[in-house]
Amino acid sequence: MYNKRQTIIMDYLTRNGEAKNTELLPLIGDCSMMTLIRDLNKLEESGQLLRTHGGAVIAPQVQVKQELAFDYRINQNTFEKDDIAWIATELIQSNHAYYFDSGSTILSMAQQINDEHHAIVTSAGNTAIELSRSGNNTVTLLGGQFSANTLSCSGPQAQRMLQDINIDVAFMATSGYSNHGGFTVGSLSEAELKREVIRKSALTIMLLDHTKINKNYPFTFAQLML
Repeated sequence: MYNKRQTIIMDYLTRNGEAKNTELLPLIGDCSMMTLIRDLNKLEESGQLLRTHGGAVIAPQVQVKQELAFDYRINQNTFEKDDIAWIATELIQSNHAYYFDSGSTILSMAQQINDEHHAIVTSAGNTAIELSRSGNNTVTLLGGQFSANTLSCSGPQAQRMLQDINIDVAFMATSGYSNHGGFTVGSLSEAELKREVIRKSALTIMLLDHTKINKNYPFTFAQLML
């Protein structure tokens, strides 16, 4: 189990492939270089990365696992996800501005959406492709750092694009939910993008199946308001 510093390190390496120690040190808070090196050594011992002179690279087997992660998830709990997606698509009306988050349940929504005109913003490349199959949809794909784990973009570029975009309803995905942690994900940049989408949207609808309940990931992007 990673501590918070190690999670940030692995998130950065997953997105960038490699990093210098001088790049990683500011990311992990008010810590010494020796603390960073101890974290890197522990991650190397567990097979997550390879140390280089003055930095680290993500281990090849971890990169392969990240690339296969979405392919694995999309084949899990398919009936439940399709049912959730069908209920969500019933809430969609024409001539409104929607945001579709990344995730396998959101992708199922894109496959089930009706043929009316919809204006949809998404961070997910595969969802954008699915939505574009209908000539009636106006699809805006956010740019930024591309994640092989989620097949989506995040980071400062994506957040800047959102500044000039209006969202009526955001359909959001999460890696986990608990009463204590709220809605959480494993990537800091994805959490920041999700927070900005929620801030911009008039209404947010969270889509998650039972496997996400009582799971906590390092970065909270929203809390359930009761």
